Amino acid sequence: MKTLKQTDILDNKIAALKLRRDTEFIELKEQYFVVHHSFTITNIVHHGISEFYNTATNKDNLLSTVTSVLGGYLSKKIVVGDSNNPFKQVLGYGIQFAVTKLLSKFTNK
Repeated sequence: MKTLKQTDILDNKIAALKLRRDTEFIELKEQYFVVHHSFTITNIVHHGISEFYNTATNKDNLLSTVTSVLGGYLSKKIVVGDSNNPFKQVLGYGIQFAVTKLLSKFTNK
């Protein structure tokens, strides 16, 4: 049997780390696409409409619901604008959701 030299051991560890980096990068890209898909317009609209329908059936909360949805949409438009940058779009959807929830809490009190 041949004894491994220090450079051989180091080369093996570097190769293992590169392989680990590549697999983690692939997993990160896959997770990014899953998150980006969950924040698409159709999913946001579907979720918003279903939530709006559930809340709109209670006529007392109709004004607060419309206010919170409109506020969330306007905040997204202010932050993102007409940008096609996917990171800005995801950020805009997150801000829209957060502002809608925040306004919903304040208007329901």
